[in-house]
Amino acid sequence: MMPLIIATLNTRGCKMALHRSQVLSYLREGGYSVVFLQETHMDPTAEDSWRLEWGHGVYFSHFMIRQAGVATLFSPNLRPEVLGVTEAMPGHLLHLRVRVEGLVVNLVNIYAPTTSLKRPQFYQRVSDFLSTLDSHECLVLGGDFNTTLEEQDRSGAELSPAAENILREIVEHHSLVDVWRDHHPDDTSMFTFVRVEAHRSHHSQLDRIYLSRFHLSQAHSSNIRPAPFSNHHLATITASLRADKLGPAYWHFNNSLLEDKGFRTSFREFWLAWREQRCAFPSARRWWDLGKVRAKFFCCDYTWGTSRRRNAVIKQLEREILEMERCQP
Repeated sequence: MMPLIIATLNTRGCKMALHRSQVLSYLREGGYSVVFLQETHMDPTAEDSWRLEWGHGVYFSHFMIRQAGVATLFSPNLRPEVLGVTEAMPGHLLHLRVRVEGLVVNLVNIYAPTTSLKRPQFYQRVSDFLSTLDSHECLVLGGDFNTTLEEQDRSGAELSPAAENILREIVEHHSLVDVWRDHHPDDTSMFTFVRVEAHRSHHSQLDRIYLSRFHLSQAHSSNIRPAPFSNHHLATITASLRADKLGPAYWHFNNSLLEDKGFRTSFREFWLAWREQRCAFPSARRWWDLGKVRAKFFCCDYTWGTSRRRNAVIKQLEREILEMERCQP
């Protein structure tokens, strides 16, 4: 399958036809598969114009013509099975449950209030809504958060610590990872929003895409790209989201392997070699997540190999017994 390119962008208003055309032309040139837009400032009567210019894969959640508004767009080349659409908070939270390559994905597009006093209540409602989703399904949470969690993602202090705390709880509870920050752990030169006032520049990483940790290994790259018509930059991730092959939902370690001296020796050698690969990864978290998968495959391969050897020995014994029986008078 072709990887999905998921993007998020604060458009700074798409009410005017010229601005809308600029936005859609910019997105078409980028070849994005899924796009989260915020601050669309849309009039519901303009929906047909959007679909005429882009196609039918457009979903809206309006608020007011001059405030908020979000939209989620699918590339004409991507035709996911849409299982459900929910406007959890009109103009601020749009949820689409879709099936892509056999994988059910919850696409949650959010636009947090610009007023710091309103953000804690907003994030509490986001938390309540996300708790209604199936935790076993893939979750992609993207948009303009108007809140940062890391000091390196902002030039000053976070204006709403209460909102920051609730958002952090959301990320931890749902095992979400900021893909761009995970791929660029030490980058302090790229930001998605810059504001200049009183001869000072304020910059922050407000626009982000979070992905379920369980699918993080399927995210190949992430990027930030300037948008000429907005004071926000577009953030993207590229991922090969797909369903795993049919099989057991959970893998359980066979504790009897701990009694196998050969396994203990082989696993120790495997893990020492894997530890040497740590520097090849952008973060310890990615190294650890992939290491757990490698460990699972190692255990499965060892068990399979041991089973093959045991079966070969049994068959050899059976042949010898049959040969002995034929030789008896």
